Amino acid sequence: MRLTGHRVKDGYGLTESVSEKIFGLNPNLVITADAGISDEQMIEKLSDAGIDVIVTDHHLIPVEGIPKAAVAVIDPQQEICSYDSKIAGCGVAWLLMTAVAQKLCATQEQKQVLHQMLDYVALGTVADLVSLDSVTNRYFVKKGLEFMNQKRRPCWQIALNEKIAGVGDLGFQIGPRVNASSRMTGRADTAIDFLISEDPDQVTCSYEFLDQQNRKRQSIENKILTEAQKSVTRKESVIVYYSAENHAGIQGIVAGKLAEEYGIPCIMLADVGNDIVAGSGRAGQFLHLKDALATFNEKHPGILMSYGGHKAAAGLKLHKNHVEIFQHKFCELVRQQLKGQDITPYKSTDGALNGFINLETYFQIEKLKPFGMGFPTPLFYDEMIATRIRVIGRTRNHLSMMLDNHKAVFFNALETPDSPWPVNEGESICALYTLNLNEWMGQKNLQLIIREITKPEQ
Repeated sequence: MRLTGHRVKDGYGLTESVSEKIFGLNPNLVITADAGISDEQMIEKLSDAGIDVIVTDHHLIPVEGIPKAAVAVIDPQQEICSYDSKIAGCGVAWLLMTAVAQKLCATQEQKQVLHQMLDYVALGTVADLVSLDSVTNRYFVKKGLEFMNQKRRPCWQIALNEKIAGVGDLGFQIGPRVNASSRMTGRADTAIDFLISEDPDQVTCSYEFLDQQNRKRQSIENKILTEAQKSVTRKESVIVYYSAENHAGIQGIVAGKLAEEYGIPCIMLADVGNDIVAGSGRAGQFLHLKDALATFNEKHPGILMSYGGHKAAAGLKLHKNHVEIFQHKFCELVRQQLKGQDITPYKSTDGALNGFINLETYFQIEKLKPFGMGFPTPLFYDEMIATRIRVIGRTRNHLSMMLDNHKAVFFNALETPDSPWPVNEGESICALYTLNLNEWMGQKNLQLIIREITKPEQ
């Protein structure tokens, strides 16, 4: 039997309310997925009731060590583990399944079914933003995409239709929709039904609901982001933003966007009921967020009710009465930690292509896929002259142009259709761009996707 907690009411991991639900099911064994490494107290409670617990997780080991009440702990962050520590929680759970299958002498057909579940692992790996510079993660994603594009499951038939999925589809199309249900309603049931149901009608109905919830999520996200941006100043070294209008299921996305935009850590705080506030943070480029929270907890015990995560992202809970002191003291701590460092936001590039902007270069780069977190699509930087500039798109905020002799597109170049252009006709500019293949009417042509335009240094 499966059990998924309510995102807001139950919180993350083996919380007390989740444990009560487990007691109601009266199992002999509980296997966690992507959770449990910091839940010694609840695991001990389950163990005392005669319920064995196996923890599968990928989060950092707490200071007090692994939960000793668990009958087994599978987490590559343990010092005694030599396995790839960059894999996501879904990968850890899948590896346990393969080890059990091997131990039980599974048939070749059963092993094949298990292997084909890498489509789910690929989705989870990309959605959890773990690094694709890991050989293991690259295999999970590459092989998982192969299985996904075979479209054996109704979920991929409905979500992809005739499209061939890539990493971008997992991260920006399917992943956000699968997550939308729990973000908006707190429950993941519809997402699970979408992924595992064999009934095409149910899968279609579930996907339509997820798509609807995702559109709602986008609307609320934009509103929260706009309000948060009004309170941010460039002088800050960290953003800790609380508002009664924040949404606990969405604030992690907003924190990520603010951290990327301003280049500094961001923690968003939202009410979750009973005078409790939940926080979701993203680290930006210069801070280990989980370690910073651990240091804060040591210096100011009793403020945080709980916290966890890793370098890039973390979550926390605290009483509403402690929000102001947390904002003040955590900002103070981060300022001290980053003191003396150059925290100017930067973008890493792969340099100039000069005379090698052509289809041959594009196809050579394609062989290096999959690209994603930790192994990004190559980003180039060249000085070129912009000509034949025009506004395109239904929203009239994209620009098409020629950069030297190469067709280029700058998506979202304008905030509004009336905004001034970032480049003038015939002007020499420095462009950050990626290479893209434009296929139309059977013709394949190279296209540059512009990420940023700056003026050449004098």
